[in-house]
Amino acid sequence: MRVTTRRLIVAEGVDEMIAGKAVLVVEDDGEIRDLYRFAFEAAGLKVWEVGTRAEAVAARQRPSCVILDWNLPDGNGLDVAQALHRRWGATLPIILVTGSELGPQEIAATGAVCRFSKPFDLDEVVGTIEGTVGRRRRRATPAPSAPSPVH
Repeated sequence: MRVTTRRLIVAEGVDEMIAGKAVLVVEDDGEIRDLYRFAFEAAGLKVWEVGTRAEAVAARQRPSCVILDWNLPDGNGLDVAQALHRRWGATLPIILVTGSELGPQEIAATGAVCRFSKPFDLDEVVGTIEGTVGRRRRRATPAPSAPSPVH
């Protein structure tokens, strides 16, 4: 069976994909994007895929979380992370995935909540995304109010 890449381009109608539990996948390798998409959708997450820095920073709504490849055709992970944090705030969770050797200063400069090295364990990445998105959703949900006493 041949797997085809479904890639969303930043355009009218994409905003609906970013609502709720949505993961922005910034990865230039189509096969890896396919892996992410299948795994994240199976976990009940919406997935928005882009392959370049330009597409990533053009997002019009804030995703719940970002999976970010370090090496992109038009920039690197640091460029993308800094642009996304400027736009959406430092609380935007970014998970860095790279095949490159990065020093602690480079990783820290991205503000990433964690880093995975390629090759990676997909189940670990999915678990990290689920935990990250779950924590954000719990923080965003107001606590239920106490019932009023009946008089």
